[in-house]
Amino acid sequence: METHVAAWQLDMFGESSPVHITPPKPDPLPDPHLWSESVRAKMVDALISLASDSRRGDSMPESLMDCADLLSERLRNRKIDVDDYRATLGWIMGYWDGALPYIYVCRVNGVDPEILQDVILSTPLLERDLREVQRVCFGTLL
Repeated sequence: METHVAAWQLDMFGESSPVHITPPKPDPLPDPHLWSESVRAKMVDALISLASDSRRGDSMPESLMDCADLLSERLRNRKIDVDDYRATLGWIMGYWDGALPYIYVCRVNGVDPEILQDVILSTPLLERDLREVQRVCFGTLL
């Protein structure tokens, strides 16, 4: 990779050394609309595999376990990433789909999608958080 001398730096002993600027590396994958069909098919397979695979060796997909863990952390009043938590609530409730819709991930893995939704709606703290997500994302008429 070729570098460009942008400036010279002097140290306290009078020596000068070049300050190099390294050009940015090109993106290894261009925009998705530029992908070939074979690359697109491989990316779809990888995405579905990522959403449905389990690191624990059981049949519960990691994406759903991560959601359950995040809800559990919130109920225990532990520190969580608020943006990640709100995005998770919206994904579970179907407000947005993400890379793969929540219902699709559940159905592919034989999980009832209403389980986590019922947990959110029947737990006062989680339901309050959900109402806040709705207010922030969709606004109110008042």
